[in-house]
Amino acid sequence: MPDQNIKTVSIIGLGALGILYAGKLQAVLPENGLRIIADRERIQRYRSQGVFCNGQPCRFHYVTPEEPVSPAELVLICTKSTGLDQAVSAIAGHVGPDTTLMSAINGITSEEIIAKAYGPERVIYAVAQNTDATRVGTSLTYHSVGSIAIGEKDGTVSPRLLRVKALLDAAGIGCELPENILRHQWSKFMFNVGLNQVVTVFETNYGGVQREGEARAMMLDAMDEVRRLSLLAGIGLTEADIQYWMDNLAVLGPECKPSMRQDAEAHRPTELALFAKTVRALGREYGMATPVNDFLYDRITAIEAAYSEEKGRKNG
Repeated sequence: MPDQNIKTVSIIGLGALGILYAGKLQAVLPENGLRIIADRERIQRYRSQGVFCNGQPCRFHYVTPEEPVSPAELVLICTKSTGLDQAVSAIAGHVGPDTTLMSAINGITSEEIIAKAYGPERVIYAVAQNTDATRVGTSLTYHSVGSIAIGEKDGTVSPRLLRVKALLDAAGIGCELPENILRHQWSKFMFNVGLNQVVTVFETNYGGVQREGEARAMMLDAMDEVRRLSLLAGIGLTEADIQYWMDNLAVLGPECKPSMRQDAEAHRPTELALFAKTVRALGREYGMATPVNDFLYDRITAIEAAYSEEKGRKNG
């Protein structure tokens, strides 16, 4: 019987999740079985500055999008949503007839975008969860690896799904197979809408919403807007889903921060379009008011505008 283990993985995006997953996967793949896709400028920066995970140097095998390679068995997209279109183009040389594509991007839209480019038959759905990874420059620190929930859109447990799970399990990345991955994705979206945005607006960390107070209350209100929208969309999230994520939040390192807060601190574009903008659009579609996400949208828009103006003054 042929070996069914995945031996070639290509990753694009060395943010917090990219570094974390690359380090874990590299340890269980053959030499050069893991490839990091990046343009020449990024590769030069990674090599000159180094890439570190919990203080340890990472020595990855880098390839440019133009470099000829054999198709990967698994391509993992770990960019921000703002870089998804570019990533979809950059992975072309790594995609073959038997390649599985998986996105670790927040939100509920990336899989459909990838499927339009490469076909829905190549895409499995994924939700990265429960990690407290924090990246500063090219250095990552984390306490909890967390897990990835994966699934086929139609709910089947396919052979390729089991192969991906076996790889993640071997790498020490927890892997769940929820019965309904779309519902699970909406559930994580609900959590991100509350956690990422409120921590950013209140300029705090996980600890700021782990304890009772105004920030935690607003986070719960923002999540509840998504829960109520999910009922209108036929997804059917409940109060139990909110409690599930609050239980997960409770065990994360209180000093750590979600990705949107890290982006705002580094004066990078945030994933606001994935969160409040999407909630507001769904609210208009279903005729439901979303006052909490309206407020968060306005505040984060102002935060981004302020540091964009500051950058403009410095450059001027």
